[in-house]
Amino acid sequence: MVSDKIAVIGDRDTVTGLRMVGATQHFMPKSPEETRSKLLEYFRDPKMGLIIITEPLAKMVEDTILELSEAPVPVILLIPDRYGPTGEYETILKELIRRAVGIEIKI
Repeated sequence: MVSDKIAVIGDRDTVTGLRMVGATQHFMPKSPEETRSKLLEYFRDPKMGLIIITEPLAKMVEDTILELSEAPVPVILLIPDRYGPTGEYETILKELIRRAVGIEIKI
């Protein structure tokens, strides 16, 4: 099965920019519930290969991202929004590494 779709969940500027470079699915949520719902919808699509989500939105649904990240595909990628990096990806990345390796590693 080919995983060729790219989805983006973020603010208007981020979504617009990533649509111009090939994101086939996009969503601009207004609440954490909308973010979580769309993330789960994209995750369940068997043709989805990559889900890009901005750090501020990812922070609101961190528990869902950690749970979904146990599957190898689709990949969930956290990116900064137009205001720059928040460092939130480090928290999620540290937890994923701890789960995979069994120890906490400083990054």
